[in-house]
Amino acid sequence: MKDISCNVRFLITKLRTPKLLIMMIFFILAAWRPITVYGQAPDPVASIKDLKEGYLLVRLPAYKAKIDTLTAMSARSTDEKRKKRLDDQLREAIEERDTLLADYVDAFKNVYHFSKVAYFFDYDGRDLNTANYYNLDGDRIAVADLSEGPLFYLHFERTEVDAQDALVVYNRYIKKIPDPFPNDFMRGGINFLFLKLSDKKFPTWRVSRMDKKFYKYWGENS
Repeated sequence: MKDISCNVRFLITKLRTPKLLIMMIFFILAAWRPITVYGQAPDPVASIKDLKEGYLLVRLPAYKAKIDTLTAMSARSTDEKRKKRLDDQLREAIEERDTLLADYVDAFKNVYHFSKVAYFFDYDGRDLNTANYYNLDGDRIAVADLSEGPLFYLHFERTEVDAQDALVVYNRYIKKIPDPFPNDFMRGGINFLFLKLSDKKFPTWRVSRMDKKFYKYWGENS
């Protein structure tokens, strides 16, 4: 703040800038510091400690655009064969959405214990302050209740380098948590034959692995 005052005095005495403009410059400079804080990369150690005390909000794919498009195309179709094909694709998309939701909710209920968890759908994520959030029993959670503690977001994405399917953790400002924080949970190293023999679903394996890595990193830094 001392540097800001010096800058303002300099402008007043040297540049003879109008008072109103000086005031505008002062407020811009005063606001500059918090803006740079939000723009900084999150601290990995602070993030794992905050996550332990907060919420992991899972952004689930809902395939809404695909389902809405197939629904509209089927309703407009007058060709029986084409309509049947569209209805089959629509049914598959709905089943894929519902299966993904059920499998990940079940996984977070049974094998994830590191933090509290809630979920929302990707189509509802344009404004995170007005999105509809749900607990693992499917009940609505008020945004005000979530905001009482640290918030982190888990996105279904693809890696930038090789486009592999990944789960990626972001902080509440949608900044990716960098290494050595455990992140980018991909399919790498998974033995699908082992999963089949053990009767364990992939979401269960994936979420369990995430839980273990979070606990390990937290234990190393607590």
